[in-house]
Amino acid sequence: MSGIITAGAGAQYTNRERHWWFTLETGKNLFREGAYGDALTAFHDARNERRELYSKMERDLIMLLSIPEVRRMNDSLERIEEYVAERGQLDAAGVLDELYYRVNRAELRNSAQAALEHLDRLKSYPEADYWIGETYRLMGENEIALRQFNAALLAGDRMENPAFSVEIRYKIADIERLRQGYDEMEHQLLTILERDTLWRQDDSKFVRDAMSRTIKNSGINRFLQMYRHKNTETEQAHRLLGLYLYAFGQYDRALPHLTFAFLIQNTTIIDEIIAEQFDFKFTDLENMMQAIARRKALKDYVKEIDFYKTAYYLAGALYALDNTVPARELWTFLSANDEAGEWRQRARSQLRSPFIDTD
Repeated sequence: MSGIITAGAGAQYTNRERHWWFTLETGKNLFREGAYGDALTAFHDARNERRELYSKMERDLIMLLSIPEVRRMNDSLERIEEYVAERGQLDAAGVLDELYYRVNRAELRNSAQAALEHLDRLKSYPEADYWIGETYRLMGENEIALRQFNAALLAGDRMENPAFSVEIRYKIADIERLRQGYDEMEHQLLTILERDTLWRQDDSKFVRDAMSRTIKNSGINRFLQMYRHKNTETEQAHRLLGLYLYAFGQYDRALPHLTFAFLIQNTTIIDEIIAEQFDFKFTDLENMMQAIARRKALKDYVKEIDFYKTAYYLAGALYALDNTVPARELWTFLSANDEAGEWRQRARSQLRSPFIDTD
């Protein structure tokens, strides 16, 4: 039955859809220019325009379903679709056309009632909620921002890009950190880590255990020679959780997160070097740093991900759990690198007289 409703039938709705999408993009441009008040107005307008569009569709479909002849079709969406095509019901045809564009037919279960439920869900605009929240966050209104981010997450399955929920969770975690809402911060970061299959799947435990043994028994360079893991969207979650757990003395929980963060960081760096220098082979951290020194983009990336800080606290967690040899290996690496700055000086202090650094 999918050929009965044509793409042209919903043209009236397509134009209106473009309007709220364009309004959102206008708001983003205003946001980037720092015109936060005007951006907020645009984001609210975009959200209202989308709600009005799908509310109108919902009313049009309800009017169709109230026709006695249609009521006798026992909720069959296929029969209703035939009726719409035969009778030239353009408004209803536009509704179905838009619905089939937005929702997989299997999810509608050939049910007009399910179609109404999906139209109700489509009224929300999580992208607009996110941008409203982000604007308030930059204006220092964290409580309002938090409400908007949570509203966006609740409607996350309606996002144009489902992966966008990761960015929202990072923003919520950052606000909770500032509010000292550490339990919620940890929850958001752990939820992000559910996207890391190597981290969460039980059948990956053998690999994780092998990684742990390698870094403890054979050292950091051997570990980085043997393993690669490039889940860049979870690197920050591992890093933030590792640093947070270390700060609270939970070294046994901090170590796996810091290990994963450092592995992802190095995997990303090595892959980027190989993309430019196909014959590059990682031998140790020092030869990798020599390659980084010739590439500004990688030097910027190292700063962005707190590479040296991650290495320092990874060493700290190893030392706190009586893995002194790999800890000293990392401190030695840091102590020899001018670019490490503060972490170079701290590492030198550790090499002179090791201690659990809680600062």
